[in-house]
Amino acid sequence: MSKLTDKVKLLQKVAVVHKGEILILKRSDESKYRPGNWDLPGGNSEWPEGAEGDLVQPHLDDVLREVAEETGLDLEELGLKDQIAQTKPIYFSTYFEQDKQLFTVIVGWQINLPADFNRDLVKISPEHTENVWIKPEQFDEFDFGFAGQKDGFIRGMIAR
Repeated sequence: MSKLTDKVKLLQKVAVVHKGEILILKRSDESKYRPGNWDLPGGNSEWPEGAEGDLVQPHLDDVLREVAEETGLDLEELGLKDQIAQTKPIYFSTYFEQDKQLFTVIVGWQINLPADFNRDLVKISPEHTENVWIKPEQFDEFDFGFAGQKDGFIRGMIAR
């Protein structure tokens, strides 16, 4: 299931930052949404069936899971559990898809990796074909689809 309810979806994206650069992933050409476009790690939250892990906020468990699935990075193993538990959203938006009668809440997060982080640890999922670390000023060099347009959620998160 990729929605909280039949009519509400929570989409969470994460700006993974290392030495001022942000990790972006290229979606596969077979992707249902924005095929071949660049993206941030993240995805749709599911209705929590109980508090998994020991974080107080189950939606942060979704953030940890999505980053691990899409990048191979276990943020807790990297010693970032306290940072994650204390982080606040850097972006918030909503939109309504009239044709699907679906309300989407978009929440953006930022996770700062330690300076000594080894970028070779990033192992992308089959959902993606490439990964690149970019500076915010390089944003316009990459095609993020509608999410990168003037009012797009990825632009709102990293091209500030």
